[in-house]
Amino acid sequence: MFMKPLLLLTISGLAACDPSEPQQAVEPVAATQDNVFTSTRPAHAADLAEVKAAAKAGDTVTFLARVGGKRKTFIDGAAVFVTADPKLISCELMGDEDHCAVPWDYCCESGDAMTAGLATVQLVDSAGVVLKHSAKGQGGLEELKFVVVEGVVRDRNEDGLFVVDASRIWVGQNPDRSNPRKGSGGPAEQQEN
Repeated sequence: MFMKPLLLLTISGLAACDPSEPQQAVEPVAATQDNVFTSTRPAHAADLAEVKAAAKAGDTVTFLARVGGKRKTFIDGAAVFVTADPKLISCELMGDEDHCAVPWDYCCESGDAMTAGLATVQLVDSAGVVLKHSAKGQGGLEELKFVVVEGVVRDRNEDGLFVVDASRIWVGQNPDRSNPRKGSGGPAEQQEN
């Protein structure tokens, strides 16, 4: 009695995969509903700390950073992540192989450098509401990778708060000790190679 439904499912599955029938192209699903991620790196992107020093709420900004700056860089259930200025030194770029257990928390940097060099990036919908899924893995986002973020400054203060609603994100690669700008995709990377 259980074999008949199983046989019907198998036959309908085979019919769906019939190679003689024209197959429709499957469009890749966007990383977010707003198609934030791009494979084209913006040509001009100043380092995060430089942009942060001059920007105010409502400004449109473009900056180069690395994913990281806190022990917990990504937020579960919300498309929010922390970025750090590329001049800040993460632990994996320091002298020994296993310098820190969590290399993306920049624990060896001073508090002042961290205040000046961190930003919170949000992926939001058309109404400005933060998307309800983690940004980790979206568009290739991972701790320590370079990113170029374009967006609007939602909030900032003199205590270091700097929140950007991203409209476009390019994701690069990780640097290495011999070339701290490797993976940034910018002119400094080519000069140091």
